[in-house]
Amino acid sequence: MQNEQYHILVIDDNADILFMIKAMLEMKGYKITAKDSPENIEIFIETIKPDLVLMDMLLSGADGREVCKNFKINKQISHVPVIMISALPDAAASCIESGADYFLGKPFEMKDLFQTVSSALSAVNT
Repeated sequence: MQNEQYHILVIDDNADILFMIKAMLEMKGYKITAKDSPENIEIFIETIKPDLVLMDMLLSGADGREVCKNFKINKQISHVPVIMISALPDAAASCIESGADYFLGKPFEMKDLFQTVSSALSAVNT
């Protein structure tokens, strides 16, 4: 499957990081929807039906781990893989425990982002 057939939802409350991730993934040919808050996220995911969700662990007014737990128990969208990102040094374990399928520590190299996205999307098709 070509990259442009994949739809990725990116959620981050930092506008600069959101813009950078969106631009880099679009450069690789992915269709990107960017959202700066987790507000109504489950309904949003059900509506846009992304192939992958990439989100920050700490969002304004919300803990991404709780957001992830909630949509992983929603049968409509629980199959969508989640990559969580965080600058907190010990965040990986708690993100995975909350249902994230992958974790990237900030700051990350673009090649690591692309590799993790590719791994997550190839798992969707197997």
